Amino acid sequence: MEKSEIKDKLLEIIGEELPDVEADKVDTSASLADDYGVDSVSLIKMIVDAEAAFDVKFDDRELALNKYENFDDVIDTIEKKLQ
Repeated sequence: MEKSEIKDKLLEIIGEELPDVEADKVDTSASLADDYGVDSVSLIKMIVDAEAAFDVKFDDRELALNKYENFDDVIDTIEKKLQ
């Protein structure tokens, strides 16, 4: 799966889990917490949805908000899991 496809699918998930965020206007390099108000609960919801959408598994260490500065970090992690 191409990185752009991963990004598009993740943006769909963001739109579902963060209704206050316009998914088509997300800057994937912006800070999750500072710019989009992502907290640990919303991150876990996104990751659970991503696991289902991409058929990948995140381990417990990968569920911490401090592991991801921005959405690009999440995209990179998914991309590595798909390889």
